[in-house]
Amino acid sequence: MAPQKPLFKAPYDIKDVIALFTIVAVLLIISAILGNNLFGLFQENINFG
Repeated sequence: MAPQKPLFKAPYDIKDVIALFTIVAVLLIISAILGNNLFGLFQENINFG
């Protein structure tokens, strides 16, 4: 019989996960701020009635 692999083994290094999560979080925050500012300009320049 082949040796059994451990069921719960960390497949990724926690530092890599934290770095990737930080990069994604920063990009989402930047895109949210830019999107909010651009939508505010759009609302000011176009008359909705």
